[in-house]
Amino acid sequence: MSIFLRPINILGRAPLRISVAIVLALISTADLSAQRGRSGMDRFDVVNVGLGMSNRGLPLFIELEQSVDEHLSAGLMASFQSFREGGPEGKWQHQYLGVGVQGHYHFVEIAPPPFDFFAGLTLAWYAHNFRWVGGTSIPDSYTGNAVGGLQLGGHLGGRYTYKGWTFFTQMTGGTVLSGYTFGLSIPLK
Repeated sequence: MSIFLRPINILGRAPLRISVAIVLALISTADLSAQRGRSGMDRFDVVNVGLGMSNRGLPLFIELEQSVDEHLSAGLMASFQSFREGGPEGKWQHQYLGVGVQGHYHFVEIAPPPFDFFAGLTLAWYAHNFRWVGGTSIPDSYTGNAVGGLQLGGHLGGRYTYKGWTFFTQMTGGTVLSGYTFGLSIPLK
């Protein structure tokens, strides 16, 4: 049996609480000035925070993104999501924690400020935890789809700045946490 298929309780409720605390702290302490008028190497120096939609629950994410040059940026990301599956016999509770790196190519000629369209790759490691959360009897083994480990996926995204707020959206495919995320990009100063 793979390590990713064993019901270990390494995640608990702590990542959700930590993620929410980080998002609230960043939003409350950050200067939410617009990216409009910024140019050169610091245009993409932002913290992206938000939530999303997927077939595996409601993802929470945070990403620190830094400019490499006028078209490229790279960042560190973390995400967490949880969902339940099962039937009349009972339910399994799943939790995923992902950490990794992302690289973005920004189409600055096509989308000048206040727009920013980008595409890129995500290389991330995902930890998967699951446990039986009730029902008639605990099954001998898990029969669903449990995955984790190192994964490579692609993403498309964009940002739009309006009245000092920069809105962020991204669609990711190819990983266990594929889906749609949206939130805020907070400029680093």
